[in-house]
Amino acid sequence: MQDDDAVHVRERLAEGRLPDEAFDRLFPSEIRSTSVWQWTPVSVARVAAARLVQHGARRVLDAGSGPGKFCTVGAGAHPLVTFIGIEQRVGLVSAARQVAKRLGVTNAHFVLGDALARPWRRFDGFYFFNPFTENLWGAPDVFDARAGGAKRRFRTEALRVAHRLREADRGSVVVTYHGLGGPLPSIYELVCEENCGSGHLRTWLKARDHEEEWLHLDHRRVSRVSWDMLRRDSVRGGLGRTKASSRHGPKEHDE
Repeated sequence: MQDDDAVHVRERLAEGRLPDEAFDRLFPSEIRSTSVWQWTPVSVARVAAARLVQHGARRVLDAGSGPGKFCTVGAGAHPLVTFIGIEQRVGLVSAARQVAKRLGVTNAHFVLGDALARPWRRFDGFYFFNPFTENLWGAPDVFDARAGGAKRRFRTEALRVAHRLREADRGSVVVTYHGLGGPLPSIYELVCEENCGSGHLRTWLKARDHEEEWLHLDHRRVSRVSWDMLRRDSVRGGLGRTKASSRHGPKEHDE
C-alpha cells in the first residue's frame, strides 16, 4: 500500500466505516489470508475496546495478539488508553509494529514473548479472542506450526490464565470474543453479553476479592464448574467444551 492509502485507511478507521478487507491489505499475504477466522474483525475490535474503556480500563492486555489488529483498532479509537499486545511469533509482532507505525497509532505497543510469563497486575483490562482453540486444531489450520500449538498445552494454559486473572486488581475488566475457551474465577461477574460479529462478546468485571469454590466456564454458553472438578478434568484432558469451529464459525444462540 502507498502512504496515501494508509491515510485513507486511518481516516475510515476513525470514522468507524472501515471494512476488514481494507484493513487487512496492510498485512503481508500470508497473514491476510487467515484473517477471516484468526484475527479479530474491525467492527468487533471497536466494540470490545469500547466496553473495556466504558468500564474503566486504561491499560489493556491482548494476550496472544497476533498481528495486532485488536490493539491497533482499539488504540486508534481510544488515544488516551494504552493497548499492549504480547505475541510469541516474531513475524506477527513485526507486522503489528509496522501497521501501527504506518497508521500513526502511538498508544499500541507489541512485545515478543509469552504473555503468561509476564506479570499482569499492571493491567486493568484484558481481551481474549478464544485464545486456546489453536491448540486443538489440526496442523493444516494452525497459522504457524513452529509455535508449538498442541493439545497438551490447552490443559495447562487455560488454568494458568485463570490464576493470572485471580491476581488482577478489583475493578479489572475482561472482554471475551467467542468465549475465553476456559475458566474465569468466580470473583468476576458477567455484566454484558451481546451478539457481535460471528459470536458472543462478553464483558466481565472483577467485582470482589473473595473467591468461591467454583469458576465460570466461558465457552459458547457460560456455565459453572468447581475447582476440584476442573483440576480432575484437566488431568484427563478435559475442559473439552471448546471446539475448533468455535473460534470464528457461524453464529450460535443459547436456547
